[in-house]
Amino acid sequence: MRVVTVIVISLLALSCTSAPAPAPAAESAPAAGAAVLKGSLLQVMRGILFPNSNIVFDAQSNDPGAAKKDEKGAAPAAGATAAFSGVYGGWEAVENASIALGEAANLIALPGRSCANGKPVPLNDPTYQKGIAALRDAADVSLKAAKAKNQDQVLDAADKITMACSTCHDVYRDVQVDGKPAGLEARCNPTGKPPASK
Repeated sequence: MRVVTVIVISLLALSCTSAPAPAPAAESAPAAGAAVLKGSLLQVMRGILFPNSNIVFDAQSNDPGAAKKDEKGAAPAAGATAAFSGVYGGWEAVENASIALGEAANLIALPGRSCANGKPVPLNDPTYQKGIAALRDAADVSLKAAKAKNQDQVLDAADKITMACSTCHDVYRDVQVDGKPAGLEARCNPTGKPPASK
């Protein structure tokens, strides 16, 4: 009986002591589906929007369905009819470019992205939101034109892409002071005015 009593008292004593403190939580990695931003707005524009919009613009005057001419010595290019359009050239390149433009609208709407000057992208500004919506619409029109293989529709799509880009560029990028470009520091300013002089 004494042995049982000693065991019960020992177990009771052990259960009353505090458990060791849990190890400090390690900094958790982003969830598998969480976006990890890699570039500034300028880099996304130059790396995705600029080249893909140019593929659509190229299709206005160069029929992506026409046979490609072998131009020896021609400089490499990236249009729908260019030498390096490769396996996914022609109208498929215009379709892919249209999809990339629509997806880029999602990328430039992600929170946390900065402009090239370090300012945060003006995500909540109504003009920026209008530009993103216009880009999505323009990408849809462009995709429809590419699937129809219709250059007349591409003209309309290219105009819509230009207008979508201008929605933001006129306010956030092409800021002028005394008729001259205000420079990189003035970009991404939702007021549409350059920063005050210091």
